[in-house]
Amino acid sequence: MSYATIGLALVILSTALSLLLLKLRSAEQPKQVKIILFGLYFWGFIFLELAVCAVVYYLQKQ
Repeated sequence: MSYATIGLALVILSTALSLLLLKLRSAEQPKQVKIILFGLYFWGFIFLELAVCAVVYYLQKQ
């Protein structure tokens, strides 16, 4: 798989998970707070997914 395909899949998955978590957790928050939380969740999921991909890549190289 190409790196662009993997990156696109990570972004789509992070966006979907962030929106889902935002919908479940912050029902009565103002719009500004929801925007900040979306960014926080999005980058958190990106970091987590990249860490998982790095571990899988490392284990495949051995």
